Amino acid sequence: MRYLSSFRTTLKISRYLFRVIGLMLWALGALLTAFYLVNIFNEVKSDIRQEYNANYDSTLSYVRHTASILRDIQYMTEKHLLNSNEKKSAVFDFPHNNPAFSYYPLNQSADCHTFRKNTHSYLNSLNNLIFYWKDNLAAPQGLNQVFLVGTQSMCMVNFSIRNTTTELDTLKKIVYENSRRLISLKEQGKERNVYWVMPGARSDSGHLYVLAPVYVNGQMVAMIGIEQFIRLDTFIQRQDRPISITLLNRSNQPVLHYPANDDYKLDYDDYQLAAPYFGYDDNFTDLLLKRRLIPSSFSIIYALPLKNIFEGFKIQIISSIVLNVLSAFVIIILVYLFERKMFVPAEENAIRLEEHEQFNHKIVASAPVGISILRVSDGSNILSNELAHNYLKMLTHEDRERIIHIICDRTSSYVDVVTSNNNHLQISFVHSRYRNEEVAICVLVDISVRVRMEKSLQEMALASEQASYSKSMFLATVSHELRTPLYGIIGNLELLQSHSLPAESVRLLSTMDNSSALLLKIISDILDFSKIESKQLKIEPKEFSCQEVISHVISNYLPLVTKKSLSLYCYVEPDVPDYIRNDPVRLQQVISNLLNNAIKFTDTGCVAIHVVVDRDYLYVRVKDTGVGISDKELIQLFDPFFQIMPNTESSSQGTGLGLAICEKLINLMDGDIEVISQPQIGSMFSIRLPLYGAKYIPKIQLINEYQQKVILAIRNLYLEDFLQRFLIYHGLQIVLYHGQNTDSSEIIISDFSDAVITPIYAYIELSTAYIGSPEQIRENYWLHNTYYLHDLTTLIDRLISPGNNEVLNTALPVLQASTELNTMMVLVVDDHPINRYLLTDQLKSIGFQTAMANDGLDALEYLKKGYVDIILTDVNMPNMDGYALTTHLRNKGCELPIIGITANALAEEKQRCIDAGMNDCLSKPVSLATLKQALTEVRSISA
Repeated sequence: MRYLSSFRTTLKISRYLFRVIGLMLWALGALLTAFYLVNIFNEVKSDIRQEYNANYDSTLSYVRHTASILRDIQYMTEKHLLNSNEKKSAVFDFPHNNPAFSYYPLNQSADCHTFRKNTHSYLNSLNNLIFYWKDNLAAPQGLNQVFLVGTQSMCMVNFSIRNTTTELDTLKKIVYENSRRLISLKEQGKERNVYWVMPGARSDSGHLYVLAPVYVNGQMVAMIGIEQFIRLDTFIQRQDRPISITLLNRSNQPVLHYPANDDYKLDYDDYQLAAPYFGYDDNFTDLLLKRRLIPSSFSIIYALPLKNIFEGFKIQIISSIVLNVLSAFVIIILVYLFERKMFVPAEENAIRLEEHEQFNHKIVASAPVGISILRVSDGSNILSNELAHNYLKMLTHEDRERIIHIICDRTSSYVDVVTSNNNHLQISFVHSRYRNEEVAICVLVDISVRVRMEKSLQEMALASEQASYSKSMFLATVSHELRTPLYGIIGNLELLQSHSLPAESVRLLSTMDNSSALLLKIISDILDFSKIESKQLKIEPKEFSCQEVISHVISNYLPLVTKKSLSLYCYVEPDVPDYIRNDPVRLQQVISNLLNNAIKFTDTGCVAIHVVVDRDYLYVRVKDTGVGISDKELIQLFDPFFQIMPNTESSSQGTGLGLAICEKLINLMDGDIEVISQPQIGSMFSIRLPLYGAKYIPKIQLINEYQQKVILAIRNLYLEDFLQRFLIYHGLQIVLYHGQNTDSSEIIISDFSDAVITPIYAYIELSTAYIGSPEQIRENYWLHNTYYLHDLTTLIDRLISPGNNEVLNTALPVLQASTELNTMMVLVVDDHPINRYLLTDQLKSIGFQTAMANDGLDALEYLKKGYVDIILTDVNMPNMDGYALTTHLRNKGCELPIIGITANALAEEKQRCIDAGMNDCLSKPVSLATLKQALTEVRSISA
């Protein structure tokens, strides 16, 4: 129980662990997907950073280029001022068609007049130099104007290179402010160029100004500045991403922003980030790059919204999410299916095992037998119920040692033990393993009651055997005592019928003969049933012809059929084997019984026997158009002593054992019997037998040289179907008659008399009223019965074969008695005088010579004096019976044929006669035909 509970706990833990494994597997997939997306994001981020840097390099190059232009102009100015002081006329040899420059005071105290007076000549030369430099060199491309500011006079000289959109007042103001700033920086020792930007009409473009000091002989005498147009969109290397650019001044205030029409602005805190910086803003909405534009005081910020970045690989993100959702769904399904197929059944099995364990413990505890588990090594009791514990306490030490020895020896699976209180115990055991030990599971049963019952059963069996023996002896005695006088009656009646008697005597004799035959049948049925019940009746299988058995049965019942004016049909299908192996006598008995019942219970109509083969079985069907059998009677039909409609005029005479005997005989022949019946319509009894040893004799096809047709004009459809199959099987050409014209070469087979069908070669009428062999009643007209239809091919063969007409007109010879029997001497040995004289009269009527003896001793005395050819002896006689007589003669070397006659109906009686040395054994009463056949068969021995 603990083991099962632990197993259930383990299953539950395993179930949850399996779920965790599924979750971990999904998490691993999700983590790999996340790594994949992060890797893609980092690659995109790296590309953006490279793009930022490329844009920054372009902007920085522009600023440095502007600074380089300013340095060139600063150098030219300083050089020009220096040269103008040394050589006032040597450096002004330039074209003079350049635009004029102007003087502008930067504040109210500016002294442009003095400044102009002192510097106009070299400023004019400088103007020419600047324009020459602009027109002949590539460096100043994009330069709008150059301005010079006097340090003392605060007067600005503007050299306009290109048209500019900057207002003069605005320009003067910002130039003044930045000039003061430059002077202030110099005074602070932080001398550097001053950069500023003035935005234009668009926020992404404006003018870049750079102001630098001009030194002559180490003193700052003026400040030179330039104005250059700047557009932020020119610094974008690629246009596939919506990158925004913000140019910041030295105070981190935005001065230019790209794109100009975009409302997207960065937060103030983003502008205050220390440069250089690459990363996200505080809200993680943008990817930023901030860097200084050396040597200027400007900073530039590149920004790209993260949503645009994610938009670039949203397909991968969606695919990854969908893939993870699908993988989660698949894992959940797999986990569910695995749990359903493995864990749930395992848990259910564990629960069932636990229930079974509990149930088994309760069964063992409540079992009416003792159950114990013994250790094989020492025989100790490991586990047992209370009953087994009590039984084991009854065993002695010797019994225990014997049990252990038998268990270890494994030569037997049980042992019987008598306990100290005389109880009988039966201990059965099987070997197994329990808790890693070899054990024997023992079942202890108190068989004391069974032992007493077996003893009682043995006594009952002995009594039953004695009763059976007594019954057999009674049957033998009854058979002998009844058959012996009955033999005298039947035999003498048979002899009496051979004499000429008055009509009234013949009637009385016939009544006596029928009554004695009925009495004999009743006795035979009772004895057969008794032999079957006592299992003394044996089946004697041998090879026989089905056709012969059926023909013999029909020949026996033809008088009864004729007497009741019934029609008798017999159909034996052509595929029925010629020979099978079974008991022909018992089969004939069964068919005779069924045919007899059919004739008895049929007043009008017909009786038909149909023999067919279906698969591996032979079917014999007996049909009638009699009174039929009700469903209630069908249930009891095969019960012993049951009779249909008892105590009525239509009830049959008999014992009611016929069908019961038929069923048991058929069962003994490995077959079965069934019945289908409908009241007032008729019945059909069907026998089914296996086709043991079936043999077929090759059929000789009929020779039909002239291809004569056989026309069937049959009103009975069942008969018509059979004749078609039968005649076609024998190679004849069959045509059904439908009123067509016929010719003289055709043979017509019909079941009604010829009236209008002419001309024809031959007309064969199948008449149910005709009994006998085929007979020609007039020219080309033949009568044929309906019960020997297999002879029809012989008649047709004679008709269609040339030269057979004489044979047809020759009558069959009458069977004559053999004259050879007159020389045969038969010794009749019987103690009963009536039977002795009856046998003598029967033998004389057959043609044998006879002699008589009273018993065996009398027969021996006769044999000493006279000669005999055959000995016919009763087996039960005083002084010396037939067995002793036969044994004595055989021991003396006598080889005369000996035939025993017995009134005993038991099956072993004939075998006893054969064992004693007799050649054959006949049962009383013996008919003339049976007697003649038996004597004829053995006469060759004495010849």
